[in-house]
Amino acid sequence: MAGTKSKKQAKNKKSKKNAAPRRKAPAVPVSRVVSKIGKPNPGPRRNHVTTICSVTDPFCVHARGSQRPDGGPPTIPFQIRAVATILAATTSGAARWTFGPNVGFPILKSTFANPTYTNDAAWVTAGGDAFVTANAKEVRLTSFGVIVRSAMTATAAKGLVILNVDPAPVPSGTAVTGAMQGSESQIITLAAGMEHTWVSKPLGPSAHLFRPLTAYTSTATDMEWTSLAVEVTGSDTTNVIPFLTVEIVMNVEFTVVTGGATGGVGLLQKTPPVPNRVALAAQEHVHATTTSFIAGGISEATSFLEKTAKGALDTILSDGMALLFG
Repeated sequence: MAGTKSKKQAKNKKSKKNAAPRRKAPAVPVSRVVSKIGKPNPGPRRNHVTTICSVTDPFCVHARGSQRPDGGPPTIPFQIRAVATILAATTSGAARWTFGPNVGFPILKSTFANPTYTNDAAWVTAGGDAFVTANAKEVRLTSFGVIVRSAMTATAAKGLVILNVDPAPVPSGTAVTGAMQGSESQIITLAAGMEHTWVSKPLGPSAHLFRPLTAYTSTATDMEWTSLAVEVTGSDTTNVIPFLTVEIVMNVEFTVVTGGATGGVGLLQKTPPVPNRVALAAQEHVHATTTSFIAGGISEATSFLEKTAKGALDTILSDGMALLFG
């Protein structure tokens, strides 16, 4: 059997050796043309989103030191940041403070005589604004917001927090307890660990104009951005117990007095950014379509506002294309 197998293998080898050579299949031509159309460059879109966030999200890292991209003058951008503690109005278990876009004087406190709150006769400072008030000639806000947090323990926390957007708070004005007649309102349980964020909106195009620093006074009534009234009701009746802490974030840009009156501060002025009409249109869209209230703290607010910036950019770009080809 082994001999037979060897003979067969030798025969097969001989047959393969004498067989006609196989022809190779013709090669398939390969295109040497390289496409010049690459992947879309995400840079311009990312830049637009960053610019939109810098003027719509006061808590964004890009908002600090930002300038409004509308071709304004050289300015010094500055972030005013402070924390205020809302105390109970004596033993009433209630309190009401208003936070407004008033550079140098952002807090308006109230006294309580059930069922009426009466605003104090003057706005007061929150701190953190001395550099602006000492050096500014004209000022405008680029963004403004607050974060309301519970200052109470789990065993002491109780009651409700009523948030009202007020477009026109006035010193010595009055409000009835429990009223929810703001342009936007929310009611939240006052519990330990509670965090709620609010973002101010401009009251028309004049909100983006520079105003003399002297226009921001302790008795100001002509606000250009919305304010927030924060009321506590039905809470702990311990005398002046802390109810809430409110973090104030106000981004501004300001011009300085020329002629050396401000010393070397004028050297800190930044050249204005290139005008960005897309970002400005998207900002208007965000303010017109988005709620002022965001549940949670800074991380939640920034995440939400970045999504709204991207959505607004898509809307502006699609509307622009529709006008172009419609």
